[in-house]
Amino acid sequence: MVTNKKLDRAQNGPGMVEVVFSVLLSLTLGVLLAALHLVFKPVEVVNKPPEELVAGQVYFVEGSVNSSKARQWTRKRQMLADGTSADVTFNEEELNAWMSSATSQAKKGADDEMALFEPERVNFRIQSGALQVGLLGKLAAAGVTRDLVFQTRGAFVEGNDGYVFDAKEFYIGSLPAHKVPGLAEFLIKRVIAAQELPEDLKETWRKLKLVAVEDNVLRLVLP
Repeated sequence: MVTNKKLDRAQNGPGMVEVVFSVLLSLTLGVLLAALHLVFKPVEVVNKPPEELVAGQVYFVEGSVNSSKARQWTRKRQMLADGTSADVTFNEEELNAWMSSATSQAKKGADDEMALFEPERVNFRIQSGALQVGLLGKLAAAGVTRDLVFQTRGAFVEGNDGYVFDAKEFYIGSLPAHKVPGLAEFLIKRVIAAQELPEDLKETWRKLKLVAVEDNVLRLVLP
């Protein structure tokens, strides 16, 4: 006698596979909703660390853009661009002046991986041997525009094609992406690929024999 599956299910309830699938689906949806909530949760942008931290609040402490401390950045950049040998250090003010001098826009076209995100500015901060890089802009989705901050902290290590940034922390909004193995590295590559970095910076970077964050400066050494 052929068993009627609908009748059997009605009498015995859902099978084990259906139960497991339903649980996994519920968990996945819950994780995604929690992640989206953190991505869109506002980040407080401040000029200095707050004296009292609010539990659950993510902060982005901006690096200085004091022009009086950035007067030497063009000379140092030229040393790297022209010299066969150079050993220079940049403070955060000089890095911010260098980056703001270039047009940093998202790439257009079918390969644009940041199509929904409109970057506005990049900000550097160097503290206690760690480099913080922030990308601030607007996220437009479903007719709604929100401020969004990408921020990462870490240092540099040698890779197969030169020095690469080793992120110890990476936040998308208030979402700590660095807690998911491999996610921070993947997203950093996508963010960098979506930016038009200064051509002189890209050319010089490939030639560097040392990139190190030392105290409150970034040290770059050419052979």
